[in-house]
Amino acid sequence: MEENQIVYTLEGNGTRETNLKNEATNLMAKLKNQFGSTHSVTADAFGELGKDWSHEIKIRKGDKVGAAVTIKWVKTNPEVLTLSVDESSKMGSRILYGGLFSFMGIGAYLGYNHIGPFAALPGQKIATGLAALIMAIPGIIVVYILKSMLLKNEKEENKQLVASVINVCKK
Repeated sequence: MEENQIVYTLEGNGTRETNLKNEATNLMAKLKNQFGSTHSVTADAFGELGKDWSHEIKIRKGDKVGAAVTIKWVKTNPEVLTLSVDESSKMGSRILYGGLFSFMGIGAYLGYNHIGPFAALPGQKIATGLAALIMAIPGIIVVYILKSMLLKNEKEENKQLVASVINVCKK
């Protein structure tokens, strides 16, 4: 098991959905109590209980510092609730989606119009998909470099925040 994962055992007499929502609400209250004065603590809406269920709580301080707690429940193991804590910043998400989708969009355009290195790809639909997929590789590289350059000063603060969130979740 990873160090960023915490396993809870569900207890309670209510329905499964009620127990899951209670655990998520209790965790949200703990996190707001600990980080509410200095960080913004937000949560996704509760989804429907199906084959599996997940819920995400985000703790953020500005655009560059943040952590996300993902709560997962799987129907095959109904008594276990898994929490995973990871770094999650607004700026990192913007860089990822903006950079990656830009490169993939350029690749799709080049493939669709049979331009440049993608002129030899067959058909328009296949060429569009393949070119977008091929351009995702340099996009990932550029995103990695940009994230490491722009977020390097906050790396230590992000690690401390993730460690603090893990400690709060374990209590």
